[in-house]
Amino acid sequence: MKHSILLTIVIFFASISIFGQDVKFTAQARNAVLAGEKFQLVYSVNKEGEDLRLPPLNNFTVLMGPSVMTSSSTQIIGGKVTRNQEYSYTYILKCDTPGKYTLASAQINIDGKKYESNPVSIEVVKNEGTRPQQQNSTQESESSNFSKDDLFIKVSKNKSSIYIGEPVVLTTKIYTRINLDNISDIKHPDYRNFIVQDIEDGNNIQWSYEFVNNKQYRVGTFERKVLYAQKTGKQTIEPTEIEFLIKQRVRRRSNSIFDDFFDNNYRVVKKRVSSQALSINVKPYPTAKPKSFSGGVGNLTMNVTTSQNKVKVNDGVTIKVVIAGTGNHKLISVPEFNFSTDFDTFDPTTKNNFTNTVSGMKGSKTFEYLIIPRFGGTYTIDPLVFSYFDPKSEKFVTLKSDPIVIEVEKGSEEQTGSTYIPSSVNREDVKFIGKDIRFIKTDNTKLKEKGTYLFGSLIFYLGYIIPIILFALAYFLNKKKIHENANVQLVKNKKANKMARKRLKKSSVYLKDKNHEAFYNEVLKALYSYLSDKLFLPVSELSKEKATDLIIKRGVSEEVKNELIEILDTCEFARFSPSSGEAQEMDKLYNKALENISKLDSQIK
Repeated sequence: MKHSILLTIVIFFASISIFGQDVKFTAQARNAVLAGEKFQLVYSVNKEGEDLRLPPLNNFTVLMGPSVMTSSSTQIIGGKVTRNQEYSYTYILKCDTPGKYTLASAQINIDGKKYESNPVSIEVVKNEGTRPQQQNSTQESESSNFSKDDLFIKVSKNKSSIYIGEPVVLTTKIYTRINLDNISDIKHPDYRNFIVQDIEDGNNIQWSYEFVNNKQYRVGTFERKVLYAQKTGKQTIEPTEIEFLIKQRVRRRSNSIFDDFFDNNYRVVKKRVSSQALSINVKPYPTAKPKSFSGGVGNLTMNVTTSQNKVKVNDGVTIKVVIAGTGNHKLISVPEFNFSTDFDTFDPTTKNNFTNTVSGMKGSKTFEYLIIPRFGGTYTIDPLVFSYFDPKSEKFVTLKSDPIVIEVEKGSEEQTGSTYIPSSVNREDVKFIGKDIRFIKTDNTKLKEKGTYLFGSLIFYLGYIIPIILFALAYFLNKKKIHENANVQLVKNKKANKMARKRLKKSSVYLKDKNHEAFYNEVLKALYSYLSDKLFLPVSELSKEKATDLIIKRGVSEEVKNELIEILDTCEFARFSPSSGEAQEMDKLYNKALENISKLDSQIK
């Protein structure tokens, strides 16, 4: 009986692990956005892919993207290691024309196969919050027109000709002779055929003064990016566009001298400027690439070490390879050892420890290889050969490690066949060497009396009865769950508090990263989504005034209502205010939103 139950459990979990390995390629975006509002379109996949192709984005403008992020998680349960990875591609879009749109499926290539994402439906709602400013007949602008010489941006490159994988720095500077209030929109080029990394220079622009064509300008460095070319030939980088908010003084028409003296009225107007396109010549390598070349470009070193050189049979040995210096560490693939077939080998793990600088990535990239010797003796592992390209000398440089000698002492484990495997290694990954010869069993073996059979025994009948009972139980539980989930509004109402706290938890990540705009935007989304689920009202039809009226009718106290309005007003003001607030104030707002949701959940009837 024990054996049959154990077999059922093993088959059940094995089927779960098999299905967990399927490729999942999904698309996600907000269901409703305001016209002219920026929003994210995110494609997520659980395996590394290539050649991501977007559907036609008619009526949509791609402001930025793709921004690629990789996340991984590791679980160790009962000595079994499960690794999960997720790759996300984020685009920033904008649509100025109201209407309902459906974005078709995107395509990605994974291991030679094409996968399609789900389509995305987006409703673009007319923005009633911003109305065109009417010209007052009693007012006039002091200077309503600006020339292109008063405000422009310039994107410069530090190199005009580079090799594949060599870094080139693009610096975007703002030149202005007028009073700037803020930046409302940025459109980056797609940087086709380049890998792009941002250089963190701080959030504030440092301003200085320069003379250009005999005119004095305030000049600020807006951003710096490091580009790594992936394709040879003349590469063109499209212009960068920035929309500025300009503070403009407005004077009243009056004959009184006091009006001129005390007048301090201003209005904010928009002006979009763009840089010039850039061309970069990407040269191929001057000589043929050596076989040991794995994509490294720069000035690099290599250090190879082992955890131990004297071990017993079936003890794990870790070989660590550290590639350090300045170069394109992120693009370096795994160097390959020539291991003997007398070793069990596992896929190496990679650790990155570098920062982006104007010279490239500075730091180190570490590869760790785990090998397990199966037999006693002295083994010599061939030296590791690693080649990289040095752009300064325009030559390939080959580095070679010393041979690795490992003495394996024959121990009791070799007779019993037991294996010591480090906790970070999945026991199922260990391979048998020489399947035609097996170790002799030396443990106690349970023998059966002759004439006993499984057929007709109690275990035989239980093997039929238990699966039928489990199937019937699963059927009734599933039917009950389907009946409960049929009422969509009730399900949303029950899960409203949980979903709101989940979104607020996401905003705490932006709080730690000091991404103020994203933090306030996420808090607003959490509150409005919670109210939508609780009040059975779509987000597109929900407003602050309508929500407060409905929660009062549902039994919410005046104090809790005023607290909700205060939080919403604070978030909406902070999103569009030039000053984003201090971290302490944002933390207080986060806790206040959590408390307010708890109060609303307990009072809404």
